[in-house]
Amino acid sequence: MLETSKERVKLLKAGIPGKRIETMYIKFNNFKIVQKPVLFELVETKSKNIEKL
Repeated sequence: MLETSKERVKLLKAGIPGKRIETMYIKFNNFKIVQKPVLFELVETKSKNIEKL
């Protein structure tokens, strides 16, 4: 389902929101969503103990 861009354009023209079409595309083509890893922010400190590492 929704294999070609022409099919997706028809749905857009029919008034179906793009986000809904994306959801349908993922669901009906058996894609698996893999969660992104948690990212940590680099924090600079002025501690001398850390500088020795």
